Amino acid sequence: MADISIKEITRKIEELPTPDFIVQRIVSIASSPNASTKELNMAILESPSMAAKILKMANSAYYAMPRRITKLSQAINILGFRSVRNLALSVFTAKSFFSREFEYFNTKKVWSHFMATAISCELLSKFINFPDREEAFLCGMLHDLGKMAMSIVMPDVFEMIVTVAKHKKISFSKAEELLETYSHQQIGRMLFENWQMSEIMIASATFHDSPSLCKSEDSRTIVNLVSIANTTVNILLYGYSGCFDIPAVSDEAWNNLGLTPRKYLNYFENLKIKIKESEDFMNLSNVLDDLQEGELDGTV
Repeated sequence: MADISIKEITRKIEELPTPDFIVQRIVSIASSPNASTKELNMAILESPSMAAKILKMANSAYYAMPRRITKLSQAINILGFRSVRNLALSVFTAKSFFSREFEYFNTKKVWSHFMATAISCELLSKFINFPDREEAFLCGMLHDLGKMAMSIVMPDVFEMIVTVAKHKKISFSKAEELLETYSHQQIGRMLFENWQMSEIMIASATFHDSPSLCKSEDSRTIVNLVSIANTTVNILLYGYSGCFDIPAVSDEAWNNLGLTPRKYLNYFENLKIKIKESEDFMNLSNVLDDLQEGELDGTV
């Protein structure tokens, strides 16, 4: 369908927002086994608005802290380096990709889908005893960023995909296949490669709608987690992902994670409660409004 060349798509993706020096430094420090709380604290404080937002999100109902966190260093020590990294990347993503209005979808609902999938992915990792829960959260949160990138670099194609999906009551991915266009998974892969993200992040963006195609042993569990978490959020109709079918979880992902009907039902019921308790955590307006205020007055 699309007559846009891969060279042009690549060029446009390279023009999209990329994590700036501060965000890159936060990610680098948080990923280093030798980094200290002081180093991460100092890196975040280079952006007062980022620091303020992380502190506020750390006090959200999602983390259920027994007492209010009043200092950034407390948030780092209590939540952990990688959870704080996730918050920094969520702030960057909201500001860079969700601060504009789009004609064919509601950004607030798409953001809710992103964050609900992150919560769903982290919760599912607990149910299957997967240890890397912070990574599961991050991959769940950013799994569909290829759709946001597509809506910017290929707006006409994106509109047609949504129109076909809605008309035929099918998923976004199936509409992409019908139209024989580049997929949001391909776009997501190109975006994360440009950002020099980890192989696990790239794999989750590339295969979350087609987990059986992921051949990497190191990435397979995360990909399957994101696949089932994303499908479950779509079943709950929480947020908006451009899908209009009645989704079913992947047999491949189900078997790989060792799920049973009882375990999945327990997870499903717990997820409904967790999402309801975490609505403030997923409110896009709060993220963007606070960022604008922090940038204007320089407060922390």
